[in-house]
Amino acid sequence: MRVVEGRIRGKGPGLKRILGKDLFLYLLDLEVKRGRRYQNFLSILILDLIALPRGDGGADLETSYEMLTRLLKDEMRETDIFGAMGENRLIVLLPYADLFAGDQAKARFESILQHYDFRSKGYKVEVHQVSFPTNGADTAELMKKLVVPAPL
Repeated sequence: MRVVEGRIRGKGPGLKRILGKDLFLYLLDLEVKRGRRYQNFLSILILDLIALPRGDGGADLETSYEMLTRLLKDEMRETDIFGAMGENRLIVLLPYADLFAGDQAKARFESILQHYDFRSKGYKVEVHQVSFPTNGADTAELMKKLVVPAPL
């Protein structure tokens, strides 16, 4: 997987929807400004691929990353925006989703994750949620929460 023209390029079908960090943060800023102007909510799901100790499987980050992006592509709305924040963190921007809707999306995605075997690849997936304006009243506050090392 590699970043070209602000997008992640690779073999997996979900990788084509993953934006690079700079483009994702630009769109996040636009959504926060829209949210402030029109009093809309937005939620952000943070998905971290956490490496397990070597005894739990191989260290196949690329396969796990591709599997996670495929799940995102299949399970999230077409209007949701996906971004990469490093090689093991994906972010999903859920426009117009308040804290409750974000909680529902998080719970639904966590239940789907239970049916996939990331452990055999040497990773587990942790899902966290940040909401505007509950967890941050502006873009800078939200961005601080997105770039913090896992877990939050």
